[in-house]
Order: sequence, then C-alpha cells, then structure tokens
Amino acid sequence: MTDKIIGRQWTVLEHLAAAERAGETVRQTWLPVGGPLEERAVRALEWAGLCRTLPANEVLRAHAARPPEARAVRITPEGMDALAWHHHRTNADRPCSAWTTKAADPAYQEIALQPHEMLLLRRYTHLLPGLAAAPAAAGTLWEALIEAHYDTEANRWRLQLDDTGLAGLAHAVHLEALAGQVTARNRLHRTYGLTHPDPVPITPAAETPVDAAALE
Repeated sequence: MTDKIIGRQWTVLEHLAAAERAGETVRQTWLPVGGPLEERAVRALEWAGLCRTLPANEVLRAHAARPPEARAVRITPEGMDALAWHHHRTNADRPCSAWTTKAADPAYQEIALQPHEMLLLRRYTHLLPGLAAAPAAAGTLWEALIEAHYDTEANRWRLQLDDTGLAGLAHAVHLEALAGQVTARNRLHRTYGLTHPDPVPITPAAETPVDAAALE
C-alpha cells in the first residue's frame, strides 16, 4: 500500500516536474539526488511509483566530485499525474477559462456543492443514459463536472449550471431523497431554492369495453 505523499515530497516532485518540462534532452530531465532532492523524499516517491532512480553515471555527465554510488532521479508519468491532481485538490490551479466565461453569463448560476453532493452528481451523470425521465442530457452535466472548480477554503466544488443543468441536479437529489437520503435535497433547497416537481401520477389507461361475443 502506498503511503500518503507529504509536504516535503511534493516539493521534490515539483522540482522533478520542472526539470521534465524544461529539459530539451533526456539527459536534462534527470537530476542528481542530494541537496534539495533529499534521498529520503526521493525514496518515498520512488516507492509510490512517482519517480525512478538510476546510477548517476549512467544518465548524467561525468563529474569528478560525484561518488560512484550517487543516484539520479527522474519523474514518471504517474508522478506528473499525481502532481496535476495535487494542484487541482489544493486549488493551485485557477478556474478554467470556460468556467470563468460562464460565471459572467447570466444564463448560468454558480452552485457550490459539498464533496458528498459532488459525488452524488457524478453518480447520477453516469446513470443518465439509462434514466427514462432525466431532464438533462449527460453531456450538459459532464461539461459542468469537468469545468468544476474546487474551493479549498470553503471545501466546496463550484459549478456553473444553466437551467437544464440545475434541473438535472434537482433530479439527482430528488432520486437520492426517494432512496431515503434527504440531506442534499434539503440543503440545496434551502440555499438555492432548488426543487424537483412532484412526479405526475400516471393515470391508468381506460379499459376498452370488450364485446362478450368476440370472446366466444
């Protein structure tokens, strides 16, 4: 099991990612272990699969002062992914341009979802193709989910939803309420006035009289 990556290790991963992005040759993407790239942090990152090490003399230019056992380190694709995810979770990345554009559009409303409400909406969106009475297309909600911005201070996911997206969210929390969990529905109703219309009762079709003679 991989341990949680902690502050100092993220800093080392940042150094490695910067070298990876700036390197014009493969050799330039490798860095010597030592100094800011302390050995303990590198070992933890390598154990998690976020970087790899090799003997320094195999990937770095020869250096007389470098001991024979010295190692060099390079970030892995998994390390780049982990760093991108870390930035997103810690709000290091700004909202995307599409989110910002919609924030200025009166056709959209900003909705701040708690983490468990965001998970609920993701589950609902996965189910959309199989739902018979869904008011929103899957594409509409997927777009909002992809563009969503995480606010770390408030611990909220901020989405921009138009009327169709709001109807989809209302449907999602309505279905959750029918399953017995009313917290999300009640909070969103209190905060945003979000409601789902009561289902229209299905009126049984009138039975067509059958000619008794036809049954004989």
